[in-house]
Amino acid sequence: MKPIADLHTHTTYSDGKLSVAELFEKAEKTGLAALSITDHDSVDGCVVALDIKTEYNLDFISGIEFSCYEDGREHHVLGYHMDVHNKVLLSTLQEFKKARLKRAQKILEKLNNMSLTLDIDLILQIAGEAPITRPHIAEAMMDKGYISNLKEAFVHYLGEGKPAYEAKSNFSVQRAIKLINECGGVAVLAHPARSMPSDTLYKVIEQGLDGVEVVHPMHDESLQKYYHTIASQYWLLETGGSDFHGTREYDEPNFGKFVVPYSVVDSIRFRARTR
Repeated sequence: MKPIADLHTHTTYSDGKLSVAELFEKAEKTGLAALSITDHDSVDGCVVALDIKTEYNLDFISGIEFSCYEDGREHHVLGYHMDVHNKVLLSTLQEFKKARLKRAQKILEKLNNMSLTLDIDLILQIAGEAPITRPHIAEAMMDKGYISNLKEAFVHYLGEGKPAYEAKSNFSVQRAIKLINECGGVAVLAHPARSMPSDTLYKVIEQGLDGVEVVHPMHDESLQKYYHTIASQYWLLETGGSDFHGTREYDEPNFGKFVVPYSVVDSIRFRARTR
């Protein structure tokens, strides 16, 4: 069996269920050769991972998933092989954390107006050290008995266009690419099938994108071929992973299934070194 890698996973430092150590153990048992932690707007998990990685029989490459919002649409950009101690990066992420707190407070106001009373302290307790995300609010709603599962929260309240939805602060894809590159990393567009039309994709490629996530649970075989073709045309890196959170029913079967060859890790490092 050829060595494989999962380059899209989440831990408790964003909206994942597992700690960094638990995710490493799971990856090792699954037979992965390499792993990347790509928490939302946080590199705290990567800092921990870099300290403990020698305890496990697999390679690790630092990662992040930036939540970008522009022109009324949300897009996600993955950053790999970044200097996770870069001062500009950490300052930017701290501002993200403050913005997420303000957003959460606005969401709670909307929920409270619908007689779904939640306290911000409960949300902060659930989030722990992670930036507050909508899944944290959904978990609080479930704890209070307002919903029966996390999906219900998004379908009826928190999803885009729903009564308690609150858009994120503007942070362009181009700005994310620039920041990732300045921190020594490579920028990859995450799961483009979710939200990015083809014309926008080509525009982002021209802005200096390094790669595109080809393998993802949202991409069926035809979409994977489509993004593979685009990546080949523009000499882009082709990455992929399970987008594992551990909180959804499909996370377990997807882990170890949506993977890429280990050689992708080498390609990422080579691209970063030769920029």
